[in-house]
Amino acid sequence: MSADDYITSQVDPCIRKYEDLFRKYHKIHMGLMIACFSCFIGVIILNVVYIIVPVIWLILSSIVCTLGGLFLFFFDSLNGYLEKSLDYKRKAECLGYEKSLYKAKENGFKGFAYRCERYM
Repeated sequence: MSADDYITSQVDPCIRKYEDLFRKYHKIHMGLMIACFSCFIGVIILNVVYIIVPVIWLILSSIVCTLGGLFLFFFDSLNGYLEKSLDYKRKAECLGYEKSLYKAKENGFKGFAYRCERYM
């Protein structure tokens, strides 16, 4: 099997798969962090409104927003979406490095340093 066939059939699909998984988990992580941040901003807004209009429902709403934000934060942390996304990104970069090695081997290692220095 030549290097181009190996890269086309084995390495490139795996790189695409890992990059897709990286994007998926990164989007999940960012969505949860934005939702968590929004909950905590909502708590601040509700507390400021409570100072102006003292209604007990505003305090109860801020407690619910605080609990919701903490739940989202711990849900993200316990499921490890950030670690999963970074792991898939690392795997894709390692396969990209392997791809550069196969291309360099095929070309007699000409221009090898240029292709691989971005992975160092």
